[in-house]
Amino acid sequence: MSDFEEALRNIDVFCKVLVKKLVDNEDSNIVVEPIEKLLYRKNIIDTQAEPNPSPEHLIHLPQAEEPLVDIFEDNNSIKVLMQCRCKDQKVTLHTAKDGLEICKTECHTATDGQEICTDKCQKLDVPVERLQIENMAAKCSKNAVFEVNIPKTKPM
Repeated sequence: MSDFEEALRNIDVFCKVLVKKLVDNEDSNIVVEPIEKLLYRKNIIDTQAEPNPSPEHLIHLPQAEEPLVDIFEDNNSIKVLMQCRCKDQKVTLHTAKDGLEICKTECHTATDGQEICTDKCQKLDVPVERLQIENMAAKCSKNAVFEVNIPKTKPM
């Protein structure tokens, strides 16, 4: 904690010395402006300089990012939690020797009115050879979380 406080004091001293040098140097034509004006000006310049502006989304768009996945393991099972609006989407599980793959079918309507569906899959590196895949249980919770519980094989 003392290193952090010392770093803050050093930054404070540096800023005070820098401002003092700027103010004491009367020969320069530097005008000190509030930081709010500088940030506003920078934002205006950046917005105007962009030739093809992409839409700025102010609302969180879950389809524009990868879903969050958490994997929990205990002595008896592996639990996978995946961010997914599974009430609106079809979710399937596929197993392979090198892991588990969770796929969700997402559909949208094209400009010509035709519905287009695509599978978006996410591969998870879990040891499927030590799991009882046939006994796994999957469910969709109310808070947009897809939950898979896979029991482990018993050691012999």
